[in-house]
Amino acid sequence: MAQEQAPQASSAQTGMDEIIVTAQRREERSQTVPITITAVSSEGLRERSINNLQGLQSQVPSLTIAPNGQANRDVMSPSIRGQGASFQGSPGVVVYLNEVPLPIGLSLSQQGGPGNFVDLQNVQVLSGAQGTLFGRNTTGGAVLLTTARPTDKLEGHLSGAFGNYNMTEFEGVLNLPVSDTLRIRLVGASRDRDGYTQDVHWNKDRDNEHWRMGRIGVEWEPLAGVTNYTMAYYGYSSTNGTGIVPIAFNYPLLQSFSAAAAAFNRPTLNFCPTGGANPDPNCNSFRQLIADQQKRGIRKVAHGLDDFAKVETWGVSNSTDIELTDGLKLRNIISYASLKSSYASDQDGTISNLNDTGVTSLSRTAPKDDFNLFTEELQFQGEALDEKLTYAVGGFYSKQTPGDTMHYYGTTVCALPGEAGSLRCAGDRIVSVTNESKALFAQATLDFGAFSPALDRLRLTGGYRYTWDQIDGSSIGFNPAVYSGTGADNVTCAFNGATVARANAGNSITAATPGCRYEGHLKSSAPNWTIGLDYRPIDNLMIYGKVSRGYKAGGFNAYAVNLAFTQFGPEYVTDWEAGFKSDFKVAGRPVRLNVNGFNMDYNQIQRGLADFNPTTRQSGAATLSTAKAVIRGVEVDAMIKPVDGLEIGGNYSHTDAHYKSFTYAAPQPVFDCNSTAANNFARTSTPDLRCIPLQYLAPNIYSIYGRVTLPTPDNVGNVSLFVSYAWTSSRQQAGNQLEKFPGSNVTWEPGSKLPSFGLLTASLDWKKALGTGLDVSVFGTNLLNKQYFISNSGVFNQVGSQSQIFGEPRMYGIRLRYNFGN
Repeated sequence: MAQEQAPQASSAQTGMDEIIVTAQRREERSQTVPITITAVSSEGLRERSINNLQGLQSQVPSLTIAPNGQANRDVMSPSIRGQGASFQGSPGVVVYLNEVPLPIGLSLSQQGGPGNFVDLQNVQVLSGAQGTLFGRNTTGGAVLLTTARPTDKLEGHLSGAFGNYNMTEFEGVLNLPVSDTLRIRLVGASRDRDGYTQDVHWNKDRDNEHWRMGRIGVEWEPLAGVTNYTMAYYGYSSTNGTGIVPIAFNYPLLQSFSAAAAAFNRPTLNFCPTGGANPDPNCNSFRQLIADQQKRGIRKVAHGLDDFAKVETWGVSNSTDIELTDGLKLRNIISYASLKSSYASDQDGTISNLNDTGVTSLSRTAPKDDFNLFTEELQFQGEALDEKLTYAVGGFYSKQTPGDTMHYYGTTVCALPGEAGSLRCAGDRIVSVTNESKALFAQATLDFGAFSPALDRLRLTGGYRYTWDQIDGSSIGFNPAVYSGTGADNVTCAFNGATVARANAGNSITAATPGCRYEGHLKSSAPNWTIGLDYRPIDNLMIYGKVSRGYKAGGFNAYAVNLAFTQFGPEYVTDWEAGFKSDFKVAGRPVRLNVNGFNMDYNQIQRGLADFNPTTRQSGAATLSTAKAVIRGVEVDAMIKPVDGLEIGGNYSHTDAHYKSFTYAAPQPVFDCNSTAANNFARTSTPDLRCIPLQYLAPNIYSIYGRVTLPTPDNVGNVSLFVSYAWTSSRQQAGNQLEKFPGSNVTWEPGSKLPSFGLLTASLDWKKALGTGLDVSVFGTNLLNKQYFISNSGVFNQVGSQSQIFGEPRMYGIRLRYNFGN
């Protein structure tokens, strides 16, 4: 479904603007592509103040974007129809920059970095399995970011913006036609903004912005029929981290920690001690932390850890197109990119060192994610039968490898409120994961009009891809042995509970440290395929139906504490879809209506959950691949121009999903969906989790917009007003486990269901002001200043704290852009 934006293609017959898309690896009008696609042009991105993935939330049917329980606002993980990133697994929705997948983090489900949305030609969001034609296998979809290419004109623009929270923004673009065959495009941008969450403990503002980026594109035509495009970019971001807000503590669980600590003679772990010099059996110190936070409100926090976040990305890609013969083109795309991320986050949001990541000074120099990604793709694209047959065949290769040693310093259940964290109290984990993928693919579309005029515009599309994946990983993890009561000079291995000599006074370990290392090696392969029919009975109406098979590789679990969970298998989806795309007129006025419905069988679903080894008493995490689910829904995109100068449109999606089965072999008995008072809250080693809602999908999403173009004299310029309201219903983020403590009922993870929210956005644009090259824009987002959640910690039943990340408050400002040249 293509949203209405600035014209890239237009129809005099319908009066509708249309975007040229590349969803099938060739340029086509969006209304003629028989798949579900939402395309937003550069003008549409600017109108909606979209400068990162988070801005697409609620603008695209069935799309949600959130940190998904990860304590970092930079994550912005996309999910489509409930299929997104699994913990430590490949994303369900891959983000591409110029048809090249961006590097993917492991500790955070992060793709790419700052500045990816600068100077784009358009953004395309493809829904459903995309494994046939696109590089990375996905079960949920793909987000295609297409940069503006160099042109044959000397032109460019300078843009500056100012807004609340001391926001300043700069963007410069220069297009240089060096010769008839060589063109260069230079892009630079920066953005700074104070944080909207004040940390009163550190006297710093969290949730601030500070990033820089640069990009160069070079297009060269050395010979007739040969085009070579090289693009290189660099982006850097450094902030004060995320303003995580504490919501509640699990007091019965904290009391149980105190009992365990007493058994190990570890008095500093007595969170709610019943005896001693300062008894606190009711956990009043923790209750006071929550009471203090409630008085401050959601825009002020007091973190015990000085949060920060740094991201550095760069990459270079080259695409070469060679016209071999009339109707046959060779295309090669090669790329190399890097993603490096380091961060510290106070995940419990309080001065207690209950759940902190990046607790040592080493965290500011040792990256948590550091990966290099190489990709190579060779395609042959062709046409035959008087252009009634189009096809593409080729191969794809990618390999993502560690760029450096990655450390995960952290504390879990480490200290009382106010007790200073220390290196002695911090655990560490050294992780290395390599992902390699190889694939061969072919897809063709045949118009039966090649055989009979009566069958003209009836098309059959078929595609097949076979992929081989290999994942190799290792993890070296430890906790201070004093944590387990076995002495301060040793460490306890996180995986098997063995106690080994501490390597040095810094409490660090290396690959040579015995007993703390484990490995995982996983090979998987599977076919992906698609087959579909589409028919245009009349102009401007296309009816289509298709079925696709999607596959996503498994992965290595760097946080395992049980042998059975060191790795996890692939997941699969079979997607049935049907719909129509139409442009028509009502009372002489243009109307667009696109509707599609889908039904997906989703198998061996990758789902993360907390894990515990009862023998070693070590806590960790696991990713399962055992669940089965069905996901059904409908998506609608509509637009009308009731009078000249007025455009009204919007989209809507409804998704219904439930697990058909969800069981696994637990290392110790746990509660499940059948745990009720009637059976005395019985635990089981084969829990049934079918009753929980599917994660990462909103049952209902809609957005509506209006654009008014005001009549003005030619020498004044063009003035338009754009207003949009986007709403997302409540949605399940996490909560794959039940828990019960003394005096309480069995409950799911509190806060795991995020409430619904709606955001109002507007912009007033004055283009070519007073007949000059100056554009003036006044913009605002979240104009009603709604308070809404974008993530929940999801560790209430494991660690004992619940915290949340809130969305941005009201933002507004003015942007000036001067266009020069041709």
